[in-house]
Amino acid sequence: MLPFIVGAIAGAGAVVAIKNRKEIKEKVVVGATKVKDKACEVKQSVVDKVETLKTKELKFVDKEKKVEKEEVETEEKEVNHVD
Repeated sequence: MLPFIVGAIAGAGAVVAIKNRKEIKEKVVVGATKVKDKACEVKQSVVDKVETLKTKELKFVDKEKKVEKEEVETEEKEVNHVD
């Protein structure tokens, strides 16, 4: 008896799905479009953040090089001054 009831429910579900397939298809397309748009927004956000981090890293590296150069120049002046 139970398999008959389950089969009847599944059949009724299939009939409803077939009757409403246009609405279901539209909802799926709308949902997929929203997901695609959100994925593009997230991708752009990640790209922007990576670029920002690269810029900050380059500024930091340049700053370190400048400090090292100033230290070397200071040491050279001290060495030359002692001679």
